Amino acid sequence: MKIRRIELTKIIDFLDKKVIKVEGDISESFITNLAEVERVNEDTLDWINPAKQNKQEIAQNSKAKVLLVDDSIKPIPGKVLIHVRNPKVSLAEIGNEFFVDKIIPSIHPTAIIDPDAKIGKDCCIGPYAVIGKAVLGENCIIDSNVRIYDDVVMGHDCVVKAGAVLGGAGFGYERDEKGNKFRFPQVGQLIMGDFVEVGSNTCIDRGALADTVIGDYTKINNLCHIAHNNKIGKNVTITGCVNISGSNIIDDNVWIAPNSSIRGWVHIGEGATVGMGAVVVKNIPSHETWVGNPANKLEKKK
Repeated sequence: MKIRRIELTKIIDFLDKKVIKVEGDISESFITNLAEVERVNEDTLDWINPAKQNKQEIAQNSKAKVLLVDDSIKPIPGKVLIHVRNPKVSLAEIGNEFFVDKIIPSIHPTAIIDPDAKIGKDCCIGPYAVIGKAVLGENCIIDSNVRIYDDVVMGHDCVVKAGAVLGGAGFGYERDEKGNKFRFPQVGQLIMGDFVEVGSNTCIDRGALADTVIGDYTKINNLCHIAHNNKIGKNVTITGCVNISGSNIIDDNVWIAPNSSIRGWVHIGEGATVGMGAVVVKNIPSHETWVGNPANKLEKKK
């Protein structure tokens, strides 16, 4: 964790209208780091989980002098309480603003970019990235050794981590009159929304005849495979080592746990959860949790 002396007045100004109220003396208060519970010291910015039943006691016992809390925590002598609606979200926003190094927009000299590619302003393209006739929005970060093929359309503020492959031809074949396989044309696009993140060594195929679509704010972890023609909604979380076969519809706010597999041509409803290692072979209704092989609805014990 980087050690930086950040005056508390700057943090409060940054949070602005998210601050409900501030209790304690902030005139000479500052923080130097963010840390896990085991490493909290008096200069750490700590946060108290509003869901904890003993949150007042946790706040009192914290070694930190400055705490992000909800509006139910009572004043504590010697501490500064910054009351916000969601302490963890505010902690994350403060960390990104003051403790995460900002990436300077640049294109590495070893990157290979097609002359017909359209690169938005303030993008960062890393060493040995290869970009075809694609469209990248503003403020995108493309890490080293990423391959982006033709006909990929990417929104703004996307992140693609090292070794990912976007828009390659999908795995589609037909048989000729002799029974031998030949490639079905893969001529669709890969269309990605804004604020999408793609993990290292993940592959997302272009569409065959239709397009592969990834919605805004969807986050995809490392070592995943997303096949052609998938329609994936907004704010979907796809964790590590997930395999999604072709032509699925995955609605908004779905959570897909590690090492799960989804057969093609299924529909996963909004807000559903696919459990760890699940094998999905049929549709999942909205807001249900399915687990197992083959996956079935997880029934709550009475």
